Amino acid sequence: MSMSSNNMEQVRKQLEKAPPKIIGGYKKQGWAQKALDKTENDDIEKEKKGFITAKAILEANDGSYYPAFLLIDTKKSGKIKDAFFLSEAQEQFNLIPLELALEFINKEPSDLMPFRYRTLGKVKGDQFQKNWPDFS
Repeated sequence: MSMSSNNMEQVRKQLEKAPPKIIGGYKKQGWAQKALDKTENDDIEKEKKGFITAKAILEANDGSYYPAFLLIDTKKSGKIKDAFFLSEAQEQFNLIPLELALEFINKEPSDLMPFRYRTLGKVKGDQFQKNWPDFS
């Protein structure tokens, strides 16, 4: 799921031609939850090499909410390896890597970062989410 810098550059060029509409910036986390519910993915999906992809709600520094998918390393006590924002495109969702998504959200980085987050499902062995199901 992680991209090489060459792939990242290709994706960036594609996105600049047709800027993605990043889903989020909601005042209520329930709206972010609804967006995640519309995706066909399970709340937690096993990946290779001890990674899982988990649906999550990110709370931005300005108090707004974004639905996201987090790539979590279960071998490292639940450390987040990557985060992907959702964008809507013709009846489907695309996943946009965090570093690219930030370029297409019309907010200052300080309004967004640092994010607090909570996964929809409990991640076994996750020591980073101390307050689950509240935000960590």
